Amino acid sequence: MRSKRFILKYSFTVFCIVALFIVVAVLAGCGSDSTSAKPDNPTEAPAPTPVREFDDELPRVQGNPDVHVTMTVDDEGYDVYAPLQGKWGYRYGPSIIYYPDGSIDAWFATPGITGEWDWFTYKHSDDGGKTWSYEKVVLQPTGDSYDHYSVCDPGVIFFNDYYYIGYTSTIVSTNGGINNNIFVARSKNPDGPYEKWNGEGWGGDPAPIIYYNESDSAWGAGEPSFVVLDGTLYMYYTWTCSDGNYTMVATANANDENWPGVLDKKGLAYTKIGAQDSCDVVYIEDIGKFVAFSTYDRFTATSGICIMESDDGINFTKSDIIRTGTLQFLHNMGISKRSNGHIQLDDELCFVGYAYSDGSSDNWGKWATRFQNVTLTYYEGKVETHDPKGKGTPHSGYFWEKPEEWTPISVGLDNRFVQLHTGTSKDLECKWYDTLLGGHAVEDLSLISFSEYDEAIVKIEGTKITALKEGRTHAKMMYGDNLYTYITIQIYNPSFDFEAPATEIVEFKPVQDSYVVYKKRVNGGLHKLQIRGFVVFNNGSWGEAYNDNTKDHPNYPAMVDGETFTMTFTVEDESIVKVSKKGIITPRAVGTTNVTVTITGGLSFTVPVTVYETLE
Repeated sequence: MRSKRFILKYSFTVFCIVALFIVVAVLAGCGSDSTSAKPDNPTEAPAPTPVREFDDELPRVQGNPDVHVTMTVDDEGYDVYAPLQGKWGYRYGPSIIYYPDGSIDAWFATPGITGEWDWFTYKHSDDGGKTWSYEKVVLQPTGDSYDHYSVCDPGVIFFNDYYYIGYTSTIVSTNGGINNNIFVARSKNPDGPYEKWNGEGWGGDPAPIIYYNESDSAWGAGEPSFVVLDGTLYMYYTWTCSDGNYTMVATANANDENWPGVLDKKGLAYTKIGAQDSCDVVYIEDIGKFVAFSTYDRFTATSGICIMESDDGINFTKSDIIRTGTLQFLHNMGISKRSNGHIQLDDELCFVGYAYSDGSSDNWGKWATRFQNVTLTYYEGKVETHDPKGKGTPHSGYFWEKPEEWTPISVGLDNRFVQLHTGTSKDLECKWYDTLLGGHAVEDLSLISFSEYDEAIVKIEGTKITALKEGRTHAKMMYGDNLYTYITIQIYNPSFDFEAPATEIVEFKPVQDSYVVYKKRVNGGLHKLQIRGFVVFNNGSWGEAYNDNTKDHPNYPAMVDGETFTMTFTVEDESIVKVSKKGIITPRAVGTTNVTVTITGGLSFTVPVTVYETLE
């Protein structure tokens, strides 16, 4: 069936670059994955962690601006994952939590399949990282939704009996992923199943918790990291726009179950320097400081680990860059921490994890993940550079051997968005996926089961879906007792043609109800916002609407299946703002005015735009 997602841009042709990826992964661990289960025998679940929170939190210490943090790398470490020779594959951006009993949970980004760029896998260690469980996929995109291309860049925290996993995603298929937004899901267990924030509560179609509203040609928002302190949740995230590359911070009441809906954007944490990656933030109880760790000069021979610090959790400054002991060409790191994002300096399980390669162009995307023990220390006085001539270690030959037999790490369909007309049925072709993300037909269909769907909309018997009435539902698909995924099922009336080309817009509304812009720079830049629309077409497809005049695609208007759609912007008072053909807002004077947006076919909406001199 045809794709149901379009971005109203120069083309709606899906450019799924990662659909070409042949993903590679070996059963990661220090020897524990040398034995694999039979292909149709699902992976056993990791042992549950009995105690998730420490009970020895130190008395609160006021951060001292004259106290600074540095770090040493203590050993060569080991690869918790490496690809096969000559094969594409990675596990990057690890999020790592350790517990009082010495056990560890870790989440990684892995490539997906059939146009889904990234998934999340999970591994568990009961012995401080000496051995690791088989990995399993625990979070994937939701079909026909705002995160349908990917779940990238895991950031995990545990509080109030839930694991929360933040992630990056986009509905824009062009340029390898732009216009990114931030999402979050939660689960009672580290290996899921997870329910996603939907804008009002938990479960169903996901909605962004941070929506990127600037130029559509920029990378956007993503790569979240979390800390909980004194009942406040701190969330750090990347904001990459036409003005620059920043790390921002937002806070919320950690005791509010629906905290994603009440995030308070605090603004700029710091402006990234050099080729600085996203950060993983911890709170060090001994000295009352928030400390952010990120890779520096990512993907280069001069790469290292950058340390940023803050006394209030809002404003960060650089304290050090460490290269000695790390491997070269590293990127996308995480640091181990307690379940609430804290560290005590005498915690035994302090280590970093990052993706790396040998730097050759032939091995782009063939990244191993290295874990290394580190020691954090602090000193008083002026900020010092402790590793001024440090150099990372080059490393090649990191590839692993192919195991004799693959272990299933996921279950699913080649397309997790299922469309039917009422009164029709469909037999699902269920597959399990190995650590290469290769698909295998499930031979024993008794291992497949479905639950959590609306029985008034569909009936599912075995692997056969029968459409009962119009509507939309999600279904949990299980393989045995451990591997799961979710599919989206959309049922139409018999006359509705979901195979038809998108020739008519039937709904047009704003993606943001109002806009506030500033004449002077705030949070690092001018941050010119873009007015975009949400469109639904006659065949049920949908997308964000914005005109495109990028360098590679200079022509207006947008094209969809050969049909032309374009937007025009009418400003009520042009003395207050100017709006370009791309919908970019430029402030002219303090005040409020309305902007009416009209799209081909005559549908329109109006949004207010308010201009302030600067952020108060």
